[in-house]
Amino acid sequence: MSKSHFDLPLTIEPEHELRFVGPFNRPVVTIMTLRNNTALPLVFKIKTTAPKRYCVRPNIGKILPCRSTQVEICLQPFIYDQQEKNKHKFMVQSVLAPLDADLTDLNKLWKELEPDQLMDAKLKCVFELPSADANAENTSGGGAIGGGSGSAGGVSAVVNTSSVSAEALESNPKLSSEDKPSNLPDASENVDSLVEEIKALRESNGNLRKENLHLKDQITRYRSSPAVKQVNEPYAPVLAEKQIPVFYIAIAIAAAIVSLLLGKFFL
Repeated sequence: MSKSHFDLPLTIEPEHELRFVGPFNRPVVTIMTLRNNTALPLVFKIKTTAPKRYCVRPNIGKILPCRSTQVEICLQPFIYDQQEKNKHKFMVQSVLAPLDADLTDLNKLWKELEPDQLMDAKLKCVFELPSADANAENTSGGGAIGGGSGSAGGVSAVVNTSSVSAEALESNPKLSSEDKPSNLPDASENVDSLVEEIKALRESNGNLRKENLHLKDQITRYRSSPAVKQVNEPYAPVLAEKQIPVFYIAIAIAAAIVSLLLGKFFL
């Protein structure tokens, strides 16, 4: 790395690109190293064009004079398409902390800064599938990523970054996986099988609803039939029995009236 590179207040490794090596059906982590080359504390903040796709820890922080810190950038699982053009980018903003600044509340300090005080650097994201060609490209492109004039230094920077990424994955239980990573075609087949199962469940659900409606219709017809009404009206015979004495009483009254009339007529 050239001497002029250290003259910058903040140096970033890698300098221009953040490489994420798949498979992408699990979290993929890469490490960004930030170094403060000044005699004053430096405050930084990291932004991305796709905040829902990445987890950055920490996304804001401070670096003591002539010290460095590492930022872990985790790419969330997704279905990778080689034909899809990736436009994700990261921006590292930094500023030398004022002498009277309160470094205990960095968010408050950041809001009080003027935009023209900030220094920014942009990095683009590169997605790669693990292959012999990809590994060869990573090795040959180490000098460009490291931003240095010597190729050996650039290669060592890439190797160190890869080793840190592996250690981060092993130490973080949330990002590690006990299962052997599956390749992309297996993931797509699993997605297709899940879609077919969902379709089958929807069809069976529709059939069950039709059968339920049919049973409700049959129950309604059964309850509304005349035979059911006769079964459900046990008091009808009782009413008939109550009507028989009234009939005989009416006949008796009519006979009495007729007998009275005949009696008067003959008398």
